[in-house]
Amino acid sequence: MRWLNNSPYNEAIVHQSVAGGSVMRLTRTLIIGGLMVIPGLFLGLLVWYLLGQPQDGESQLIEIFACNLIPLASIGSGLFFGWVTGSEYAE
Repeated sequence: MRWLNNSPYNEAIVHQSVAGGSVMRLTRTLIIGGLMVIPGLFLGLLVWYLLGQPQDGESQLIEIFACNLIPLASIGSGLFFGWVTGSEYAE
């Protein structure tokens, strides 16, 4: 157990293992944000279907909301969640 008290050596190991932390945090954030495309598209499809399936510009507001804003909000929330919860990689 004496090797546990060798603090300069332990600090060097910790600093060496966290050297790529910002890249790992960014990669994790991009993966989570990218995966949030799937539930965003399904939720947008569900909202579009429940609102009457407008076709060919009948209601541009519904199309913008269901087809663009919901998926983009899902991706944005995934990016935000991935960045906020990835703080352990940045230290």
